[in-house]
Formats: sequence, C-alpha cells, structure tokens
Amino acid sequence: MRTPPDTSHDARNAVDRTAPPGAGPKRVWALPGGPGCAAHARGVLGDALASLGVRPDTVADARLMVSELATNAHQHACDYGPHELWLYPAPGELRCAVFDAYVNARLPGYSWTSGDCGRGLSIVRELSGGRWGMLRTSSRLGSPVQGKAVWFAVAVPESLVHAASP
Repeated sequence: MRTPPDTSHDARNAVDRTAPPGAGPKRVWALPGGPGCAAHARGVLGDALASLGVRPDTVADARLMVSELATNAHQHACDYGPHELWLYPAPGELRCAVFDAYVNARLPGYSWTSGDCGRGLSIVRELSGGRWGMLRTSSRLGSPVQGKAVWFAVAVPESLVHAASP
C-alpha cells in the first residue's frame, strides 16, 4: 500500500514517496568518509552538472546544497556508511541526493539560536525552492544497505533532463 506524500511545509520528518516505483539515480558516486566528504561531493556534482550544460548559477547553487547535505552526512552519520552521491532526472528537474545508512535519523530542525549548526537545510530549502526531502531507500553501490537519501532538485530545461537519462 502506498502512503500519500507528506505535503506539510515541515520537511524534518517528511518521506518523499513521489518518485515512481523503480526510479532511481542514473549516476552514483561513492563519497569518502571524513571531512573531505563535502569537498568531494561539490567537485563531482559540479563537474557532472557542467558536463550536462547546466547554467553556471544553477551549478553554483547545487554545489552549495550538496555541500550542506554531505556535511550533514559526515557530521551526523559518519559511522553509518556507505555514503553515496546520486544524480537522477525527474520531470523538469535534476535531483541530487546524498545517501547514508543512518536509517532511523530524522532531519534536524532549524533554529536561529543553534549557533553555527542547523542552517544548512534552510539553505537547501531556499535554494531548491522547497523541492527537497528525504527518502528511505537502499544504497546503490555494492550490496544494498538500508538507509536514507536526503535530496534536492534544481530546475533545468527538459533537454537537459533527457541528457541526464541513460
């Protein structure tokens, strides 16, 4: 039985069930553990989007958003590998996700009083125009491991969506 998508504005615990069954990332990269995780994700995603012809300002936004997601994966799920970076087409957009095996984690809430922490997902929400969320799923590299993928989408012309498809 399929659960309807969470339509609330609070994505902290939302589970995205809008992807069609069997849909998944078309490009997958392993992310290294440690503090270099975010830099690696920024570089890989930036190169992939640029090679597809995505506009430079969209690439810059995507690099910032993936940096936030990879940093969260390193800080909050460092012991829950594997960590993966996914890129896949959806109608009118490209979705990027960072996977980790911390399956029971909830997305942290946002707080202006939390010091240097807690603002990253607000950046993702803002830059993605609210097109982001979390999907409970399995890893794609090696043996499947249960976990979650936190994703965001960037709007691109339909021709680029088709270029990203196999």
